[in-house]
Amino acid sequence: MTTTTFGSNPVFRSARFGLIKQIHPDNQQVSVDFEDNPAGEPVWASIGRAFSRAQINLAIDNQLECKITFMNSDPSLPILRDIFFSYLDKRELVIKAEKVVLEGSKSVTLQSNKASTHYDGRSGRVTTKAQYITSQAEKTQKIKARKIDLN
Repeated sequence: MTTTTFGSNPVFRSARFGLIKQIHPDNQQVSVDFEDNPAGEPVWASIGRAFSRAQINLAIDNQLECKITFMNSDPSLPILRDIFFSYLDKRELVIKAEKVVLEGSKSVTLQSNKASTHYDGRSGRVTTKAQYITSQAEKTQKIKARKIDLN
């Protein structure tokens, strides 16, 4: 990454769309690339508001567009202002975390083509539908219920 200072340039008075490439080890900067970047390679940017490390990692993993502004219109002094967390037109979403919680006050549905699992928060019911369902356990597989209906 470059440390070259390009100086003030009126072309960079406006914000640019960009991508976060990596997080600096000090967690205070991110490497960004943006439209019309004169360096031709990612440059270190200040972080202009509070983002969690998870949000920044999500932006990196999914190549989410970001809003980049420039201190004194200098393209060598970018500032990360916003991350656009829109997943429209994306083919894949990657979430990496030690713990992931999806919460819906009424329901949550995970669906892929003909397979789905629906969690109904009101009735406490979980419904899984698919052409084939496979359940495997390396050790014990337990089924606990007051009543079990098979077909």
